[in-house]
Amino acid sequence: MDSRRKNLAKILAFAYPYRARLVGLMALTVLLSVLAMLPPLVTRAIIDKVLTEGRRDIFVGLAVCMFAMPLVMALCYYIQTTGIAYLGQRFVFDIRTALYRHMLGLSLRFYNKHSPGKLVNRLMGDSGTVQQMLTGQTITVISDLVCATFAVTATFAINWRLASLLALIVLSFVLNYHFNIKRIRRASRSAWSAMDRLSSGVQNRLVANVAVKTFGAGTRENAVFHGHSSNTLEFGREAMIAGSNFSLNTNLIQNLGRSLIFFLGCGMVLRGDLTYGDVTAFTTYAMQLLMPAVRFSELARQIQQVGIATERLFEIFDEVPEIASPPNAKPVSRIKGRVEFKDVFFHYEEGRPVIRGLDLNVEPGQTIALIGPTGCGKTTVLSLLLRFYDICGGELLVDGEDIRKLDLHSYRRQFGIVLQESLLFSTTIAQNIRYGRPSATQADIEAAARVAEIHEFIMSLPKGYDTYVGDYGVELSVGQKQRINI
Repeated sequence: MDSRRKNLAKILAFAYPYRARLVGLMALTVLLSVLAMLPPLVTRAIIDKVLTEGRRDIFVGLAVCMFAMPLVMALCYYIQTTGIAYLGQRFVFDIRTALYRHMLGLSLRFYNKHSPGKLVNRLMGDSGTVQQMLTGQTITVISDLVCATFAVTATFAINWRLASLLALIVLSFVLNYHFNIKRIRRASRSAWSAMDRLSSGVQNRLVANVAVKTFGAGTRENAVFHGHSSNTLEFGREAMIAGSNFSLNTNLIQNLGRSLIFFLGCGMVLRGDLTYGDVTAFTTYAMQLLMPAVRFSELARQIQQVGIATERLFEIFDEVPEIASPPNAKPVSRIKGRVEFKDVFFHYEEGRPVIRGLDLNVEPGQTIALIGPTGCGKTTVLSLLLRFYDICGGELLVDGEDIRKLDLHSYRRQFGIVLQESLLFSTTIAQNIRYGRPSATQADIEAAARVAEIHEFIMSLPKGYDTYVGDYGVELSVGQKQRINI
């Protein structure tokens, strides 16, 4: 419970910059709630004063009130709706931006543990769940609290015996929540975890679709997807049944309570304990208390989902980057390229060393090749040089400097790397070539393309360097992608 409160406090910190707007919307909500509670009193006055007692002198004033209130409320609702829409979108924008920035700073070891599909679910889905709850639902809670307070006061003022019965009906909503919420929380958590696994599997197999086709594994992959989907279906169905049972009980309590209040009120009218106007007003206020009770019950269920979503978000936020620049890190302007591995040891997992006592000297301008069987550490050497991981022992020096003392961002900008599997972003060819140096001019881009022997092909395309690649763009061969990468 303490961790949930801490996470909620951290999430609410994203709303702090918009506190003035939020307070204004809350004040507007209170005004709307008060206006919404006035019609039953006007209706009561019309029935008891105008129709029963014949007070025609107040009829016009009451009629003006009845027609004016909807107009004022419509204007207030418009302001409230646009304000909520703005705050909601800004809120989720800030969360996603902060989370994405944090994810970009995390180390490769983190990405080896979490699939892209799972991370996208956290970034897009969970943040949206939190946003929906903490913007629109917050305003609804304030409105319902005002309405419920007004309704309780009004019902006890009309008839305390009937109001006491109404309080017992409201208590039954609390009991319904108490007996169902654990099942809802457990089922929702399982359903979301199953969806993470499904998304991860789909993402991995779509990326590896060439391998799937090459090995004729389509049938097998369909079976795997069917199994993951069935698992998600089972957990999703359990979560839906748990939520449906809760909602069914809530609506049943509301409907039975409304009927009970109405007929007991009619019985009091027959006995002379209440007037027709009293019953009409009491029943209306009872509904305005029961409806918030229903929404509070649903809200309590949604709060559990927000709690789960918040926990999932802070599983990422709380990850500490394994590799980071040290305090007072030395910036790197340009390196000469002298690389020294001195008695370097490294392991990915404790007790399973990958590199043992490596000594390697590479002079500026020297070209070397690392040759050996799979798993001997060739890629690991490159990863250590780029400081994707830190060495576990020894020294790794570039131009005589321990790379762990250098500014990480400026250090990595000194490198160019072409991977075995070429990767291009879904943007223009020019932007892909410029990626390593955003300040590069068009002349710089074309000069680089000529060196990589891809300029002529690019110029043969209808839009040249402004041609899009990837989604909705031109399809390139593997060799063409590699040359653009180079």
